[in-house]
Amino acid sequence: MIPEITVQLYSVREQAAADYEGTIRAIAEMGFGNVEPAGFPGTTAEKAAKLFKELGLKAPSCHGALPVGENKNKIIEDALMLGHKYIISGCPPEFKKNFASADAVKATAELYCKAAEFVARHGLQVGYHNHDWDLAVIDGQLGYKLFLENTPASVLWEADIYWVTKAGLDPVKFIKEIGARGRVLHFKDGVINQADSFKEAETKDGKIMVSQSKPFRPAGKGEVNLIGSSKAAVYAKYIAVELDSYDGNMMQAVQESYAYLTSKGIARGRK
Repeated sequence: MIPEITVQLYSVREQAAADYEGTIRAIAEMGFGNVEPAGFPGTTAEKAAKLFKELGLKAPSCHGALPVGENKNKIIEDALMLGHKYIISGCPPEFKKNFASADAVKATAELYCKAAEFVARHGLQVGYHNHDWDLAVIDGQLGYKLFLENTPASVLWEADIYWVTKAGLDPVKFIKEIGARGRVLHFKDGVINQADSFKEAETKDGKIMVSQSKPFRPAGKGEVNLIGSSKAAVYAKYIAVELDSYDGNMMQAVQESYAYLTSKGIARGRK
């Protein structure tokens, strides 16, 4: 079965902040049947849920805080209201610090185990979304492998294959390695330039990676092996469009990505 297409709404955060409803309506009109929220700029979770229902959109996955600590019940309430299956943490609680050493990775893995156990009571799963720095060698071993070794298979790994490629790894092999954990994958495309540097930045929605350069491109117009990766993605239920930034019209880039991924049989939409 060809995975369904979705879109990481972080891509259109600026448009959403200015006109959330108009942006989501435009995305639905493109043919998307799914969206992946990352906060709700310009609106609330409650209003977004109503809008999604009206447009026939589903939100099987989201990017948000890991459901641990004092806010975990609220996170679950929102997830159930929005119909999420998978709660993906785009960044661990302490961001790069969580992958600074083998002990830090093990502690992070333990946190994800606790979150996984908690959300399982509600029929949900948690997952991790990679960048490139969490794919590096840490204390003589690959950090992501240490994370996988110390978490159950119920903890998903949302592979972002642009960052996998940027880290110097083969996305095809990576997707095969994570296996059934790869239920949702980010088929992000772009120009791979090892000279590009990304730094940590704090926003109201959490920490993100930013750069002066804008290497990201609509799907099919960059250097990431999307076709080969799709053939390896045998466990994927959803393939996500995402651009962290774009030197052009972002809505057009999302539309072009939809057209490419669906026309190539990588993912299926409503059109």
